[in-house]
Amino acid sequence: MRRTKLILVEGLPGSGKSTLAQYLTWCLKAGSVDVRWWYEEELGHPVYVFHDRDSLRETVASLTQGGYATVVDAALAQWRRFAGMVANEKRVVLLDSCLFGYLTWSLFPLGVPETEIESYVAEVARIMAPVDPCLIYLYQDDVGASLRRVCDRRGSATKQRLMEQSTQSRYGQRHQLSGFDGMVEYWNAYRRLTDAMYRSFAFPKIAIETTAGDWAAYQRRALALLDLPPRDAPQLSPAALCAFTGVYDDPVDGGAVTVALGETGLILHGMPEVWQATPLWPLAVDRFAVESLPFELRFECGANGECQMLVDGPELIGGALPRLLVRRSE
Repeated sequence: MRRTKLILVEGLPGSGKSTLAQYLTWCLKAGSVDVRWWYEEELGHPVYVFHDRDSLRETVASLTQGGYATVVDAALAQWRRFAGMVANEKRVVLLDSCLFGYLTWSLFPLGVPETEIESYVAEVARIMAPVDPCLIYLYQDDVGASLRRVCDRRGSATKQRLMEQSTQSRYGQRHQLSGFDGMVEYWNAYRRLTDAMYRSFAFPKIAIETTAGDWAAYQRRALALLDLPPRDAPQLSPAALCAFTGVYDDPVDGGAVTVALGETGLILHGMPEVWQATPLWPLAVDRFAVESLPFELRFECGANGECQMLVDGPELIGGALPRLLVRRSE
């Protein structure tokens, strides 16, 4: 493996950052590398200046009320603490959407001068230099087409939220952006900025254009940067997968989720904090990873058809996932 203690995966919303970060984490663990992936929405994230929903609201209020310089200083101090933590640990740390995302995504819509955003990111890179960071940058030549795919998959609520965040921001209002086309213009402008920051990144890096959706090829390129071999997931037969399908009830909150068999494997529907129709990756005969999220599902099924789904993973800023679900009897 390449000498590094920090792997950064960056890109626009929906570009596949978390999916790739999850795959790289699995490959590292399969190669007996001690690795910690910090998912971008994980509660208590070590890079963020906020650590729960209340402190997040306070940070947003400070930014919108003109205190961005104070937040930037606090963010850089947090990066310094994080760099010290990484340097003193033996494990590799993997972050998605923290260098070009996180605070940068907040500074840009506020209309902060791009030179100041670039200076902030350059200082982060300088701070992290002692841990030999690597950067994987996912981009799309046609930002509009990429955003349409994201909105189609995640639904009308996501589309509306993304449009409002971009067009109703100070940047969007200053440039008189509106509707879906305005959102595309916004993210095109942001991508020009991240392209420039990528070019200035002085450490090992790779930029991968992902429009074609050939994720097997993109994974190989990312692994090549890290000097890691590819790993194949366990292959389970449709009959083995069918043993886990059904509707699972949450005995605590009363919610329900569905596990169904799709063309490529099991699909999860209705789980809080998880996108609709999310694939499950097989890790073992009865254990699966939730695509793009730091969660694993383990099924415990008896000979009489009774089945439980146990959920393991961290709490997210948006809320916790249920930990135990019980399959309905037919």
